[in-house]
Amino acid sequence: MRINQKIPIFVLAAMTVALTAVATRATSQSFNVSLDTSSLSGTQTILFGITDGDGVADNSVALSAFHFGGGSAEGSASYLGSGVSGDLTSGIAINDSGFSALFEQQFSVGSSLSFLLATSNDFVDGTPDAFAFYICDATVTTCYSDDTSSAALLVLNLSGGTLSPSSFILNGAVDQNLPAPVVTPSGVPEPGSLLLLASGLVGLGGALRPRR
Repeated sequence: MRINQKIPIFVLAAMTVALTAVATRATSQSFNVSLDTSSLSGTQTILFGITDGDGVADNSVALSAFHFGGGSAEGSASYLGSGVSGDLTSGIAINDSGFSALFEQQFSVGSSLSFLLATSNDFVDGTPDAFAFYICDATVTTCYSDDTSSAALLVLNLSGGTLSPSSFILNGAVDQNLPAPVVTPSGVPEPGSLLLLASGLVGLGGALRPRR
């Protein structure tokens, strides 16, 4: 009986790995994001969020290779909503298995901030999912952006198709003398980013699994 019980588990695991590998190759698009943070100082807060617009759990974002230009990550990460894991040191995975998910962690500011963003871009109908990047003060009272409606430095609507740097909505923050982020295409995502994206896709698979 033990052997019979283990066979389905191994089969399921193999199918999950295979499907994840195919999905990652098919949908992953990656970009380098960089920002001049020399006008800021002390401890600030990074936030990443994803909102499910089309009502289908179909997108995952991986963030890795963080560099702080002489600064560093601080403290531990906190999450709001489901589908979020990781931190600024090991990398972050966010998916849209819930209506919204938010990552938050403090960092000490250096001269710059950069990271690798790898994302799927699937869309069903209606309102597209949206990913956003914020920098706020240490208490998350004020977020720095000239866009008062979103308060984000970067917004990406996941509306399907091929993404390019022009797909991103980029904002600076005049009050903080903070320029808009710079987004450039990246080649094949680093292995760590692929693993993060795969973990997000596996999480989506769990969210889509029928419940008895």
